[in-house]
Amino acid sequence: MKRSVKQVSLVLVLLLCVAMLGAQGVVEKPEIKVLILDMFEVGENKGDFAGEFQYFYETYLDGAEVYELNEMPLKLYINDEGVAGCIAGMGKAQAAASLTTILTDPRFDTSNTYIVVSGCSGMSPERGTLGDVVWADELVDYELGHGWQQSDIVAGYEGTFLRSEGYDRPGYITLNKDLAQWAYDLTVDVPLLDDPSAAAYRANYSASEANEKPAVRMGVSVTGDSYWHGSASSARADEVTAAYGAGTYMVTQMEDNGFGVAAMNHGLLERLLVCRDVVNFDQPYPGQTVRESLDASSGAFSIGMKNGFAVASTVIDALVSNWDTYKNQTPSSK
Repeated sequence: MKRSVKQVSLVLVLLLCVAMLGAQGVVEKPEIKVLILDMFEVGENKGDFAGEFQYFYETYLDGAEVYELNEMPLKLYINDEGVAGCIAGMGKAQAAASLTTILTDPRFDTSNTYIVVSGCSGMSPERGTLGDVVWADELVDYELGHGWQQSDIVAGYEGTFLRSEGYDRPGYITLNKDLAQWAYDLTVDVPLLDDPSAAAYRANYSASEANEKPAVRMGVSVTGDSYWHGSASSARADEVTAAYGAGTYMVTQMEDNGFGVAAMNHGLLERLLVCRDVVNFDQPYPGQTVRESLDASSGAFSIGMKNGFAVASTVIDALVSNWDTYKNQTPSSK
């Protein structure tokens, strides 16, 4: 009899536990619709001189839920509409590590996330101008391969780079070109700011492209951990992109292939968008040394931050506003 009572009591306790769990409900993971990745901030996240993150934080993430992710420290902000963002850090290794940390965190639903990289970049004066914003359709790693210095050029081979197919997966990443084209078409007429200081600086360059007004463009983004500078380095970027059969490089930066590899590893490469604003030319003007060019202020940093935000936020708003459609179907201009 006592054994029977104990069994009944155990059953009642189990039923009570189940009932309590049911009453509490299942805690749903926050669904991240759009993940904004910036590389750095100059000061605070709001209210002072703006770096890459500030305008996104002030518009989407001020007051949003904050999640501590690792000891970088990496903080992820997620608002009630499913827009998330963070300062991911600079360089390929940190970029890949930060995105991987977010995509593997069990607290978040990232199964349908669009990843929007927005940050500053350099550009050849023969490709465009200060204040431009470029959507990337291909990513090329500047360093991953076999290379040598110009002073060590091999007889019979005039270049400084030799493609190695074993590095192709992270070295040459083709993005979803339909998605990139959609983003470009959506934003090509977004008004962009210019600045008298930037106009005065670009006037030092003879290329007609360098003296155009800021515009939205599309092309290859070249990633290098080294903040390279100079006409010879620019020629090498052309050499590397040609080795992969990629298009003309438009911008240079330090993270995009890292983000691309992480997105690829987690099945989200088709939802990766890279938006780069141009804040400097990647080589000096006539009569200026490389070191002088590196130390100079182009006058374009502030307009780059504003133009990059204006373009990227247009796409973010469109994705969120049409989430019922874009959750399961990536947008296309076709």
